[in-house]
Amino acid sequence: MNIHEKLDFFRQLILCNHELPLRSYDPSFLLASPAASPHALEDNDMLVLISLEEPLKKYVESRSRRPVLIDDYLGLIWIAAFAWDQDRLQGIHVLGPAYSGRTSYQAVKKGLDKHDLSISIRAKIFRYFEHIPIIPTNQLFQYAVMLHYCITGQRLTTNDIRFIERSTEDASVPEASLISEEHRGVWAAEQTFINMLREGNPNYLDALARSHSLSDGPRFDVGNPLRRAKSTSIVLLTLCSRAAIEGGVSPSVAYTLNDHYMQLIEECGSIAETSNTCSALLEDYVQRVRQEKNNTLSGQIRSACDYITIHIREKLSIAALADQAGYTEYYFSHKFKQETGCSVADYIKREKIRQAKLLLSGTKMSIQEISDELSFGSRSYFSSSFQKETGLSPSEYREKNIKY
Repeated sequence: MNIHEKLDFFRQLILCNHELPLRSYDPSFLLASPAASPHALEDNDMLVLISLEEPLKKYVESRSRRPVLIDDYLGLIWIAAFAWDQDRLQGIHVLGPAYSGRTSYQAVKKGLDKHDLSISIRAKIFRYFEHIPIIPTNQLFQYAVMLHYCITGQRLTTNDIRFIERSTEDASVPEASLISEEHRGVWAAEQTFINMLREGNPNYLDALARSHSLSDGPRFDVGNPLRRAKSTSIVLLTLCSRAAIEGGVSPSVAYTLNDHYMQLIEECGSIAETSNTCSALLEDYVQRVRQEKNNTLSGQIRSACDYITIHIREKLSIAALADQAGYTEYYFSHKFKQETGCSVADYIKREKIRQAKLLLSGTKMSIQEISDELSFGSRSYFSSSFQKETGLSPSEYREKNIKY
């Protein structure tokens, strides 16, 4: 196949998974072939030109032959690969755009305000945004490797691919300014805190307070205190999940909890709510490490417990758990109770109640939302199960333990 046939085949493969247009440019950055997408822009693909022309020109001047990813000011990600004939650039092939996360309307509008665009073109761009796919960054790196191979026949790995770095004026920071009195001792205090998490030490709050007394988090200013609080909380969450893994918690459990709490953090509407979500996640991770330190379960039953934790928001059946462990349902139920001291159904219910406690005390989710989140089936069943386990109704528990 010639290069045009290879690119057409690649385009068809991509469209099986994502509606991601592939465009080809000549060295002057004029569109050489139309985009293969029913929602593609007309008017010389204005969005492509205002997003990519300047960074691509700078990259080509560097004479690099590898494909690159470009994140533009609208929050879109593009893949660019290059066809060279010795030292002569023959063409540029652009795949995209995609989101790695949904960009807000205001952010897009602010980006477009930098350009003198007609109302009709603006309207067309916003309509086009409705069809842009959200694709994980790691998959975009894989697409870049595949596109480069179609063009050059050269095999690369995703480690060979980079984002184009945006140039900044006077980006270097004098070494002296990197040494701040505010940061002295932070690393040592942070290590003490992390070690306590690894050990499941209930006195971890003392170490955290010590760390906070030295620094209130990373120094950055996004002009939004809530956004800064959320970003700092996500840093803390990442440290906790890794420390918990080192403390014996299953990586699958730790990463699943990481995703869950990250979503809760992003949904927080105030700094106080963000802070209390952090308190809930810290307590959760430390409790799980403590459980692992005292864990004498067999591998099969431990795996079953981990599976229950990861899928606690789904409907779980004893039959499915037994099948996963490779046991009959009767033998699995008997072995599970023998090792844990409770039936499978009771263990699942207790885990749901434990999660419910964290959500009641650390979030503003309604009782109905928590019931639905944990697949109790109905609010009345959730309330009766919770009261039987704790001696309090969900609303009473929240009133006594609320953290915001």
